[in-house]
Amino acid sequence: MRRFGKSVPYFGSVIAIGFVGSDIKRKGLVKGVLNSGVDAIPFVGFAKNAIELATGDFFPDKRVKKEQK
Repeated sequence: MRRFGKSVPYFGSVIAIGFVGSDIKRKGLVKGVLNSGVDAIPFVGFAKNAIELATGDFFPDKRVKKEQK
């Protein structure tokens, strides 16, 4: 159990790196890379996500233009 507990922060980093592509699609290149980079840092990413639950995204999604018919 102790060994598993020590590796939990690194699992979060692996998951954040896996979502880089979807972050770039939703937020744009710079904001997507920054968002994933902060999420990949153990404990800092956890704190960022905990704050985002209450306040919203630090790096908002890019605006999507409405398609004209």
